[in-house]
Amino acid sequence: MFGSLRISFSRAAIYLRGVFLNDSLAKLSKDLGSGKEFEMFLEKIRETPAEQFAVLKISGETLESHFESIAERIAALNSLKIYPIVIHGAGATLDKKLPLSKKINGLRVTGEADIPIIKDVFGQLNKSLVERINAKGGSAVCLEGLLECDILEGYGLVGEVKKVDSEKIISAIKSGKTPVISPIGEWKGVLLNINADSAAKEIAKAIKPKKFIMLTETGGVLDENGKIIPFINASLDEGLEGISGGMLLKIKELSDFLKSMPDCSVVITSAENLLKEIFTIEGSGTFIKLYSINSAENLGEADVGKLTGLLEESFGKKLVKGYFDNGIKEIFFEKEYCGAAVIKEIDGIAYMDKFAVHPTCQGTGLGKSLWAELSKKYPKIVWRSSNSNPINGFYFKKCHGLLKKNDWIVYWKNLENSEVFSLSEKAALLEKTMVEAV
Repeated sequence: MFGSLRISFSRAAIYLRGVFLNDSLAKLSKDLGSGKEFEMFLEKIRETPAEQFAVLKISGETLESHFESIAERIAALNSLKIYPIVIHGAGATLDKKLPLSKKINGLRVTGEADIPIIKDVFGQLNKSLVERINAKGGSAVCLEGLLECDILEGYGLVGEVKKVDSEKIISAIKSGKTPVISPIGEWKGVLLNINADSAAKEIAKAIKPKKFIMLTETGGVLDENGKIIPFINASLDEGLEGISGGMLLKIKELSDFLKSMPDCSVVITSAENLLKEIFTIEGSGTFIKLYSINSAENLGEADVGKLTGLLEESFGKKLVKGYFDNGIKEIFFEKEYCGAAVIKEIDGIAYMDKFAVHPTCQGTGLGKSLWAELSKKYPKIVWRSSNSNPINGFYFKKCHGLLKKNDWIVYWKNLENSEVFSLSEKAALLEKTMVEAV
C-alpha cells in the first residue's frame, strides 16, 4: 500500500517536531534506534497494508500506570502514518469499582448489575485515551459495537467473540485514525463483558496483523531469576525453561494462537519500550514467533529474486554473477524470505555455503529454526565463515570441531577424523561468492 518509500531518520525527526506540541520527540528519539535501523524498520512497515501493522493490547493496570507514556507513543506512531489497532483492559479500575466480584480462571464473573458499571469504566478510559492521543498530535477514534458474541457459560454476562466487524476497523485506519476499542460485545442486544486478551486475539484473527503487541507491567516474559527472556521460538520445544504457572499457560496459549496466525509475531513489552521494540534490532521485551521453514531442491520452487535480496542485504555485499546457475543442492528458506540457508556439496558431503537472517529478524529465534530444519536432513555437514563474522559464536555452539584456514574458520559436524583435514582444506580454498557492493 505504501510502496517502498524511504524516509531518512533526520527527515522523519523534523516531521515529528512539526507534529508534537511539546518536547515529546526529545524524549522519544532515543527509542527509534540509529538512522539506518529506523529507516529499515519504517520501510518494512510501509510495505505492509496499514491495517495489518499491529494489534496493540494494553492491560488495564499498564494503561492506568503509564497513561501519558502510552498516549505519547501512539501519537508518535500516528505522526509516521502508522495506526495500531488498540484494545485496552480495565481490570485494575474494575477491581476497585466491583470489589465483591469474583474471578474464575482469570475471568470476571459478571452479573446484570455489573454491566452498567463496566460499560461506564470502559467508556471513560476509552474516551480519555483517545482525547490524550489527539492532544499529543496523534489521530485516534473510539470504535464501539464491533464484537458479536455468544454467552460464555458459567461466568454470567461474559461474552465469547464470534464475529468482528473488521470493516469499521479498516475504514478508521484508511481515514488516518487509530481505532481504540473496549472489550464489550453484544448478544441479542444484551451487552457482555469480554476478557481483553480474548477480544484482542479475535480482532487479530479477523485483521491478520504482522504483530500482536501486548503492553504489560513486567515488560516481557520473565525467567526464574526475574529477567526478561528476549525471544521464544514457538517452532521449537525450547526456551521455556524456568517459566511456570500462569505465565507458562499464557505462553502456550499464545503459541496456539500463532498456529492459527502463522504470519504474525507476538511481542510482550512495556509501555516505555514500545517504540524501541518496533524500531530497533535489539528490541526490548519478549518476541514470540512460530516460524515456517520450507526447502527446495529445484530452484524453480523458490523465489530467486527474494533469496538474492535476502543474502545481499544480510551480508551487505553482492552475489557474484551466476551464483545460482550450478552447484546448488538444496535451499532452506523461511516462507517470507526472512532467513535462508544454501546447501552445496564437497566430495559428496553437505557444504553450507550461505546462512543468512535478515537484520530485522536477527535475535528472534529464526536462526535456530532454520538450523534445526537443515540439521534434520544434513546431520553431517561442513561450512566456513570469515574470522570477523558476528555469528561465529552461534556457529561455535553448533559445531563439533573447527580449524582456521587462511582467512576462514571452517566448522563441521559429525565428520570422520579421516575427512576433517581434506574437507577443511577444500572448503577454505573455494572462491568467494560475495563481493563488495560498488
